[in-house]
Amino acid sequence: MIPSTIPARSQAFQWFARVIVFVAILLVWWGAATTTKQAGMVFADWPLSLGTVNPPGWLEHMIPFLEHSHRLLAKLVGMLVLALFAWAYVRSWRRAVELVGLVVLLAVALGFYIAAGSERFDADLKRRLLTIALAISILPVAWLVWSWRARGWDLVQKLSALALLMVTTQAILGGLRVTEISNAFAVAHGCFAQCFFCVLILIVMVSGKAWPEGGFLGSRGLIQRSRLAGGALVVIVLMQLIFGASMRHFHRHALPDHDLILTQGQWIPSFDDPMIAMLFLHKFTAFALFFFVVGMTLALGGGRRNSLFPRLSTPRRHAVAIFALIGVQIALGLTVIGTEKSFWVTNVHVLNGLLILALAFVFAVRAIRGKSVDEALAKPEGSV
Repeated sequence: MIPSTIPARSQAFQWFARVIVFVAILLVWWGAATTTKQAGMVFADWPLSLGTVNPPGWLEHMIPFLEHSHRLLAKLVGMLVLALFAWAYVRSWRRAVELVGLVVLLAVALGFYIAAGSERFDADLKRRLLTIALAISILPVAWLVWSWRARGWDLVQKLSALALLMVTTQAILGGLRVTEISNAFAVAHGCFAQCFFCVLILIVMVSGKAWPEGGFLGSRGLIQRSRLAGGALVVIVLMQLIFGASMRHFHRHALPDHDLILTQGQWIPSFDDPMIAMLFLHKFTAFALFFFVVGMTLALGGGRRNSLFPRLSTPRRHAVAIFALIGVQIALGLTVIGTEKSFWVTNVHVLNGLLILALAFVFAVRAIRGKSVDEALAKPEGSV
C-alpha cells in the first residue's frame, strides 16, 4: 500500500517536478521523431557525437539534428533529476557528501560502460569492462534497496533516488543501443523510458498537497473493482507499448502489412514472419484495450453522486477520459497505416500512447489509495 502521509514539500518542489515531466514528454517525443526518421545511428560513438560535444553541421541537417538534440535533451533530464534528488534528500553536509559519493559511483559505472562500448576489436576486453560495469552498478542499486528499507526516508526521497538510478540506467541503455548496434537495446531503451516517466508522475503526485486525499472514494465494491481494473489496465497498456516499440525498431523501413483491420487479409495471420506477428499483436492489444476500457467504464458506474461525497463516481469519469484517448489512438494508428507512417501522425501516435499510459498509471495509483465510504465516515475528525 502506498503511504497516505509524507512530510510537507514546498509548492516550488512540485512545480520543479512538473517541469521535469514536461521536459521528459519532450524527450520522449524527440526520441520518437529520431526513430521515425531512422536517425538513431547517425553517430556511431556515444556519449560524444563524432568525438565532439557538438558535431559540425548538426544544426543544418535534419538527421544529425534529431539525434544530437535527443542526446542533449537526455543529458538535461539527467541533470534535472539529479537536482530534484538533491533538493529532496540533502539536509546536512553528511548527506551532501553521500550524494557526491553516489554521483561519483554512477559516473564510474557509466565510464566503464562507455569504455566497453568503445572497444571494437578485443571481445575479451569488452566482456571484462562490461563485467566491471555491471559489478559497480550493483552498488548504487544495493544502496537504494537498503536505504528504502532501513533509513526511514519519506516517499519523495525514495522516489527521487529511484528516478536518479532509472535515468542513469536509461542513459546506459541508450549508449549500448548505439555502441552495440542493437535493436534489442533500442526496444529496452524505449520501453524503460515509459516506466521512468511513470515514476516522475508519481513524484509529482506524492509531493502535492492533495496527496493525502488523492485516492478514489466510493463503495467498497467500487474501490475493489477499481484496483483490479487499474492493475490490469497498466499491464495491457505496457504490453501494447512493447509490441509497438518492437515494430518500430525491428522493422524500420515500411510497415510489414497495409491492411487496416486485418493482417495479411486474415483475422489471425501466420506467425512465420516475426514482424507480422508483432503487427498483429499490436493491433490485437489495441482493440483488446478498447473493449477492456469499455467494460471497465461500465463496471465502475456503480456509484451514486451526492452532496456528502461528490467524488463518488470519479473512477468512471477517469475511465471515460482513458476511453477517449484510446479512441484517438486507434484512429491515429489506422492513419499511420493509411499514410504509410507519416512523420507527424506517427509521432503524435507515440505521444498519445504515452498519455494513455500516464492516465492509466494515475488511475491505478488513485485506485490503490482509494477508500470506501464506510472507511471515510469512520475516519476520526481532523485526521489525514
